[in-house]
Amino acid sequence: MLRKALPAILLASLSIVVQAQTPAPEAKQTHLDMTGVEIPKLENFRPLPEPDKELTAKLEKIVKEVGLDAMTPADKNEDKEDEWSSICLVDLSDPTNPKVAGWKQDNFIYPASTYKMYVLGEVIRQVVEGKIRLDDEVTPKEKNFRGDPEFKVDHKYTVSEILRLVTTYSDNSAANETIDLVGRKQATALMWALGCKGSEITRKYVPRKNEDEGYANIVSTTTNALHQATFLWAVESGAIGGGRGRGLIKSYLAMDQTDGKRFRAGLPKSATLFSKTGTYSNFNSEAAIVEDGRTRYILCALTALEEKDADPKLAQLAEKVHALMKEGK
Repeated sequence: MLRKALPAILLASLSIVVQAQTPAPEAKQTHLDMTGVEIPKLENFRPLPEPDKELTAKLEKIVKEVGLDAMTPADKNEDKEDEWSSICLVDLSDPTNPKVAGWKQDNFIYPASTYKMYVLGEVIRQVVEGKIRLDDEVTPKEKNFRGDPEFKVDHKYTVSEILRLVTTYSDNSAANETIDLVGRKQATALMWALGCKGSEITRKYVPRKNEDEGYANIVSTTTNALHQATFLWAVESGAIGGGRGRGLIKSYLAMDQTDGKRFRAGLPKSATLFSKTGTYSNFNSEAAIVEDGRTRYILCALTALEEKDADPKLAQLAEKVHALMKEGK
């Protein structure tokens, strides 16, 4: 009744105000379309077994002791939702019979730079197959540049050098070039071949406004500790490129510069670490193969903690897990 009584000019003014105050609807997020993408056949791949109850109980005890079992509430999480860590351990003392343990190992979480190792795996798989050569030259694209000090857009790099920048310095510009080199869908196909659906390579390391056409509204990349461990198990067992693939991937992962923090801080100097770390806001993580004499295992931990809180807890986790793995040696 009141609306009918108002003058037409006032109605028009109200309409303008209402329209101005109504927020524009958010663009619907899209998923990676894998239609028609060939999934590689990994003849030597064996899925990891179900978690071992005894080992899992021991890992859960360690997780609680170091405080990685705490939930990060939504108001302290950039994703604005309650979040938990995701942790997985694989005992490789008997490569024919790996034992798995986990704490929320199926929990998907933003992995920051750790998913660069998935792309590395696909690059090396194609290198072994002869589709890419390590000394092939890559001409950097301006759109991929993120201001990394070691990377220059006016300089040509070999594939090998690009991979070194990715794994040594976690260089985002170089990582974007590797994603372009093999393609997001083909890198994702490798993860699907490992049974790791949900760990799709959807995003580059650029703001959404700078994303490639068709990717500005795509869902963010997530993964979990079990998928990270599965990937590293595939590396260690030679499922990705056989023995040469294992050697190449591990040689690049051995270059990771963590400045003595996280796992490295909790391990003895005698231990060799093949790892990839990730750091972004309250998402800090590490995924690694650890070798120390006859002690060999995979340890992956994704957290929703700020770096200052995550680093010492990850160091304690590594220290206690290493002691556990050496018990039976």
